Amino acid sequence: MIPSLYTHLIAAGAALAIGASGAAYVQAQRYGLQIETLKHKTTTEELAGERQAVKDMAAFQKGLNDALANFQATGKRNAAAQQDLDRSLRDLRGTTAGLRGDFADLPARLERASSAARAEYVTACTAAFEDLAAAGGRLAEGGAAIARQAEGHAADARLMQQAWPKKPSQPAAGATESKP
Repeated sequence: MIPSLYTHLIAAGAALAIGASGAAYVQAQRYGLQIETLKHKTTTEELAGERQAVKDMAAFQKGLNDALANFQATGKRNAAAQQDLDRSLRDLRGTTAGLRGDFADLPARLERASSAARAEYVTACTAAFEDLAAAGGRLAEGGAAIARQAEGHAADARLMQQAWPKKPSQPAAGATESKP
């Protein structure tokens, strides 16, 4: 009876060893799966963050390209307005120079002229002054339009400077940065 007891004990011990090693193997596989699941979750979160960073960068680049296109279009409009203003100034200077010559000998001509000629001259002078006033008004409107465009450009430039990404401030020496 003693030998069969030993046999049963040996068989029970072997079964216990096999069961314990099987349980340890299964538990190791479970822990391995949990570790791989955590690694996968972390990698997925990091990838999502990287994708968001790429989307943010693309949106910033599009905004920058749009702002640059707007800036260039505004520059072209301002250049055209400046050319119109310069043209108006040249016309005004030409008219002024012509009037200066006409007014130089005006007193002597008025003394010699008949009343009908004086009336015609007054009518012509009135028309010239009205044209001059209209040209001056157009010139003032052109200058005001350029000033408005310049103010808009300055506002755009300020907006771009304010929207430009800033470098994060450096932590103080010895300070550690905590990551969530």
